[in-house]
Amino acid sequence: MQPPGRTDTGTVVIATLLLILGAAALWESREFSALGSIFPRTIGIVLLIACMITLWRTLRGRTRPSRGLFPDGWVRGVLLMAVMSLWIALLEPVGFVVAGVVAYVLLALITEREPMTLWRFLRFVLVAAAFVIAFQVIFVHGLNVQLPTGTLFVSRA
Repeated sequence: MQPPGRTDTGTVVIATLLLILGAAALWESREFSALGSIFPRTIGIVLLIACMITLWRTLRGRTRPSRGLFPDGWVRGVLLMAVMSLWIALLEPVGFVVAGVVAYVLLALITEREPMTLWRFLRFVLVAAAFVIAFQVIFVHGLNVQLPTGTLFVSRA
């Protein structure tokens, strides 16, 4: 738990910004088709709920200090935004699967609040690969949505 009277300002700022982003996703998705709005609405709702819980817990002082690789506060928030920017930059050259696994693992390392062990890191990689490949299969084969395959590994003959 945090000491009484101490609020993690970085967490409050980032959670508020992401709360606004979630609300914007819901607002903008109102003009989409019923099928096209499923993904942005789902993400928007999950983001709103997660941010409200985070704000509530942080403002009440119900969080424990991180014992992970990165300290609580603004550093962690900046790193999260940097990883998401890296993910966007990597999508075209290396494709959805590679960029997704890299981003997932980096996000897990940044947000992990417990000390890092080799076993925990390997679990991050395995879970990341499973989730990203599952999303790839669902989107490409189930929903017929083409995701970036990457240009870096394509041979140019």
